[in-house]
Amino acid sequence: MKKMGQMKWVNALWKNLIDTAYLFRSEHTFKNKIRIFATYVRIAIKRQTINRVVKLKHERIFGFTVHAFNYDTIKFLYQEIFYRNEYFFKTNKVAPVIFDCGANIGVATIYFKWLYPESTMHVFEPDKQTFELLQKNVLENKLTNVTLHNAALSDKHGEIKFYINSNNPGSLVMSANNSRMTSTEECIDVKAVTLSSVINGESIDFLKMDIEGSEHEVIREIESAGDLKNIKEGVIEYHHKISNKKSNAGSFLDVFERNGFEYQLDARCVPLSAKNKFQDVLIHFYK
Repeated sequence: MKKMGQMKWVNALWKNLIDTAYLFRSEHTFKNKIRIFATYVRIAIKRQTINRVVKLKHERIFGFTVHAFNYDTIKFLYQEIFYRNEYFFKTNKVAPVIFDCGANIGVATIYFKWLYPESTMHVFEPDKQTFELLQKNVLENKLTNVTLHNAALSDKHGEIKFYINSNNPGSLVMSANNSRMTSTEECIDVKAVTLSSVINGESIDFLKMDIEGSEHEVIREIESAGDLKNIKEGVIEYHHKISNKKSNAGSFLDVFERNGFEYQLDARCVPLSAKNKFQDVLIHFYK
């Protein structure tokens, strides 16, 4: 047990070092890099101290108040979105059009509004309880030009089964794929819409997509509708070998290649010799 604890600590330290490299090699100004770093240190310390005594459920981040179901979620999402800069992008537009697909409580939504306050956003979250907290974060922070959709994205309209853990509200692995949850407590019916029906021929400056395994059907739907060409840039969290399925990353990436996109990949597999191992792969696609 002691050895396992030591390995967990080493892995956490290594991840923090890697994420720090992501931050300081990003295109943020040096001032913002320091602000992001200092805020991360503050959140990490609060999680290990105050949060152990009083269970915190909100945090101030660059003038925004983030409400969450628990403080661990705030720390995790801040590290991935602000500190690691998974969704950073540059544009000359004052008011870019941004789609946040799979918003959860809205930390990425707040991040985009911090980058581009006048941006126009469409934000999607299917789980009702999580959507209510997302709505609270948008309204209390007075985020303008944000259209919220309490719906899952799919290749068809209607209702679909969505798997949640009622003991862990706002879980980051809620999914239309029941194998994504390690301890599914409840299956609910949620509204489903197609992404093309919301894009509706509009030009999209940035698409963020983290929809826990539904990315194949959604990307193929907007390609067949002719709307993929309307997206200039985006980042998708691709779920490789979800449910231990046959590898099909090639067919997914082929959609972008045949539509004229370039892309970069970010993934980690430990050990590299592993087989049939689930991986989160970030795909940054652009023209």
